[in-house]
Amino acid sequence: MAKSPTALSLETGMLAFARSVQITEGLFFATSEDKPEVLAPIEILEKGVRGQSSEDKAKNPGLSNPQSVEYAIIPQGHDGVRLSFSIRFMPLSLRPHACNNTDVGAAYERLATAYRTAGGFRTVALLYIWNIANARFAWRNRFQSDAMRVRVETGDGTALVFNPFLLKFDTPATRDDLVAALVEGDQEGIDELIDGVAHGLSNEDQEAFVVKVEWNAAMEPGQEIFPSQEYVREEKADKQLSRVFAKLPTFHRGRELMQASMHSQKIGAALRHIDIWRGSEENEAPISVNPYGGVQETSAVLRDPKSKRSFYDLRAKAETLITGIEAANCPEEISGNAHFVMANLIRGGVFGASGKKAEANG
Repeated sequence: MAKSPTALSLETGMLAFARSVQITEGLFFATSEDKPEVLAPIEILEKGVRGQSSEDKAKNPGLSNPQSVEYAIIPQGHDGVRLSFSIRFMPLSLRPHACNNTDVGAAYERLATAYRTAGGFRTVALLYIWNIANARFAWRNRFQSDAMRVRVETGDGTALVFNPFLLKFDTPATRDDLVAALVEGDQEGIDELIDGVAHGLSNEDQEAFVVKVEWNAAMEPGQEIFPSQEYVREEKADKQLSRVFAKLPTFHRGRELMQASMHSQKIGAALRHIDIWRGSEENEAPISVNPYGGVQETSAVLRDPKSKRSFYDLRAKAETLITGIEAANCPEEISGNAHFVMANLIRGGVFGASGKKAEANG
């Protein structure tokens, strides 16, 4: 039996949302405390190492295993590292980028409008800022130093500097927590930053909100840093390297070199560690937003279809989801399910239904 044309639905055969948080590739620089204005691109180099075969069922267990790897270190004459990138927050979750059903498209617009009216984008903004300020985006590099700062600069030149060690990884920061973690700046600056990110994600004028981020950490000369690692298919490999790092060409001191970089996708995965609404005892810490709640580090899937808490299970209850947000008067009254659904739309991607659902709603 066909659905009533007036019934709310968020399912259709073709549906896509553009990414609302656009991040540049991160670049690594060597710094010097004595000369903070002097930056040197950290170069990706190559070396041969002599390891041992130690994997299970190795062909030559315990014997030498020579290999070539790429590496990156703090060069002589420097005592720190900087990872810099920019983030562009855009209001692209307000309506689908592509949708083959006008009623479904209108339902998503109604969903996003209600979420904005109830202040939901401020909740997401605060969570994103938390993961910027705590330097989660530096990944394993964050544990290579005992002294670091995160600097956030907005388009008007306003800058805030945070001490990441004053923020927890497993417990989301409140506004007051962010204020307490400030090294430079004040609570007014925090409020403006939260307002700016929320406005960038939700305004009808299509105005983006841009921030520049710098992570600065003290490290010894010769200390290794860890850019993103490339996954190179064998047929595309031009030489036998067992470890290939991400890098971008640049020109420094009269020569071209390959500068260590961090993939925008890897930075984005860190900043998206905002799923605090899944209600799973298997993993209490926030995880990166994705439709099925997959955790790459442990291979756990915390929102699989059996849980009935995946993005697709939740959006199937369109009436409950949308009217629930419309009844909310503040972000705290918005359900965790609604926050999670909107966080996925902000993330962006293809969310079309398949099979009978696509036929019924397409």
